[in-house]
Amino acid sequence: MQSFCSTYQSTCVATGFSPAFSDCATNVAALASGEQTVLFRKGGLRDGGGKTRGFTLKSGRFALFPTNYHPPNASAADVLARPEASRRAPDMRRGESVPLRVAGEVTGAWTTRDPGVLDALGAHHVWSGETLASRLRWKPEAPITVIEVRAYRADDGRRQTTLPPDVERFGGCASWVHLPEPVALGTPALSDAEFAARAEALRSALEAVEHEPLEWDEPGEARAGAGAT
Repeated sequence: MQSFCSTYQSTCVATGFSPAFSDCATNVAALASGEQTVLFRKGGLRDGGGKTRGFTLKSGRFALFPTNYHPPNASAADVLARPEASRRAPDMRRGESVPLRVAGEVTGAWTTRDPGVLDALGAHHVWSGETLASRLRWKPEAPITVIEVRAYRADDGRRQTTLPPDVERFGGCASWVHLPEPVALGTPALSDAEFAARAEALRSALEAVEHEPLEWDEPGEARAGAGAT
């Protein structure tokens, strides 16, 4: 099996990076616990590109910037396959600073136009299929981007980055935020063997839908969706 790191070894990743990837706190917590290994994206309001351009995977290593998802008139039980996974992020609009406790490393990425991918990969995320489907109706002409992420927790004594409550700089519906300082990786949420098994299962599940590998940029090189068929 090909991969970002050929054997999914946690020692082969970089020690610091500056982009942050914005996603809801529930996803960030599920990645950090090892319960979730995949994200689905269409692109945010501030990402540009019009109705047909999908999500741009600008970096294969990033801090995870937790935000809040507020579905109208819905509880965690309504939107999550596992409601106990629900989490709330600090709110910059209330003057709350946001600590960045989780980092991610992309180990595979693909695009698909088949909404069946949400159910096909149901074992790899905590959301209900109906909720994901409703969120991904945004930009209906754009493809769905599937991102396999290996998460790392900043719980090993490394200095933690905290973003100040600067809504103008860090707020809004944008997928990417540039950080004022590099963020170091911490402890992997899953062991090398555990993650390799999850990655193999994800690729097997992807066979149920048509999909294409997606490239992402790293300094001096480009990567393609690992293990794509």
